[in-house]
Amino acid sequence: MYPDFLIRPYSGRISARAVRELVHRIRPEEFFIKFMRKQNNPLGRAAYALTFDFDFEEDIAAFPELLDKLKQHDIRAGLAVIGKFVEKYPDIHKRAVAEGHEIINHTYTHPDNPHWAPDRYFNKLTYSEQKEEIERAHDTFRKVLGIEVIGFRTPHYGNLHTESVYPILAELGYKYSSSTAACGYKGFGAPTIHSHGIMEIPTGCSLHFPLAIFDSWNMLRKRNPFLGDDGLFVDEFDKTLHTVVEYNLFLTHYFDPYDAIKNRKLNIMLKSISRQGIKTVLYKEAVSSIL
Repeated sequence: MYPDFLIRPYSGRISARAVRELVHRIRPEEFFIKFMRKQNNPLGRAAYALTFDFDFEEDIAAFPELLDKLKQHDIRAGLAVIGKFVEKYPDIHKRAVAEGHEIINHTYTHPDNPHWAPDRYFNKLTYSEQKEEIERAHDTFRKVLGIEVIGFRTPHYGNLHTESVYPILAELGYKYSSSTAACGYKGFGAPTIHSHGIMEIPTGCSLHFPLAIFDSWNMLRKRNPFLGDDGLFVDEFDKTLHTVVEYNLFLTHYFDPYDAIKNRKLNIMLKSISRQGIKTVLYKEAVSSIL
């Protein structure tokens, strides 16, 4: 049904919304499969990267249970964490590192965060302020956790992400950013070199909503969510992973920890990953396969 010229990322708000309204109503599975099969999968096999963003105190409260469930299913994940939280709660972050999870720089205060930076927005910071946010977090991870982080995620990414981060990341020796959405970025959901030698790994969509970010905010919590039901959410996750396996695709998602553990969603999702036999990867592993 969909001609090839329509199977592409949509970054403009007006065009993205117009096409999304059409696609999400009429054969979205066809669009998703055609879109994702255009990617150059660096791993050459079905691969899934699971990540979580720790933005709020509720996420820290969910941290122990999250790690328990990941350990139970022998799954490692990428964790986008804030420097201030690492300072405040060092032990749980040290446990995450010890259990093999990958730490992703999510800035020092997470601008637009109610705890430390409620009136600041990352895209409105000056270049030097952005650099300080990234560098202070990087130094905190080194001092507190004893690790050298190589990846970054812009707070609230999407519209708050800016091109100015790439030279900052390159100067720090970083390898990747994961701050864009697959539905609006080149690469069709797979890692792609962006600029300054930095790879961008866009967060993914889902089988029936190929032009939306598949996360708890869009699917469950925003006004007029795409799904609005936990059962539908985990079912969509399961069907999307099945398609990834069937077509040997690369896909990554991010979730909010406190949302993920609510109503046992995370437990069901991890069982889906294990049952379908899909290989989970860390971002650093995907990057090393290309660079």
